[in-house]
Amino acid sequence: MAIIMEGLTSCPICGSTDLSKPYTATSGVAFPEGDELWHYCDAPLHLECLAHWPHRERFSRGYFDLWRDESMSGHGVLLAEAPRWLLRCGPAKPEAEPYYVEVHIADWPMRLYSRWAQWPDYSAQQYRQGLIGEALEAADEVMSEVRKIAPDLESLRALRQRMLFKPASP
Repeated sequence: MAIIMEGLTSCPICGSTDLSKPYTATSGVAFPEGDELWHYCDAPLHLECLAHWPHRERFSRGYFDLWRDESMSGHGVLLAEAPRWLLRCGPAKPEAEPYYVEVHIADWPMRLYSRWAQWPDYSAQQYRQGLIGEALEAADEVMSEVRKIAPDLESLRALRQRMLFKPASP
């Protein structure tokens, strides 16, 4: 997780330490050292900066693929996915309700995170808190799709059951 300290941590896109502007923060490193995007990993990124950053889509896809791979290796449960998003929950213990549910957006390096029990309110409107501009537009578009398949806890439970107990591929 990115360590963020007011006045010391800066957005690597613009170099500003002003974290009063809305930002997202990546956690972990999605690119190898030496890749031009490595320097931007594990850092806070202003949403305004990301909106116009020419590397946003490739950078975001790196994290999106990382999150998807984590789900496939037992870190959480991938509930559903589409070209622009994935929906997952965790932890993956079948005998207990998950603690969280989250939506990852393919072309923005952010996750929309909710505690499992709070999903109905979160998915209806609360996900919008702290988002602005193009990031908010992207979140609205994605969440309108996600709500079609997971509008409530009952639908999340059904998705989870289906994924936890689906037969293994040959």
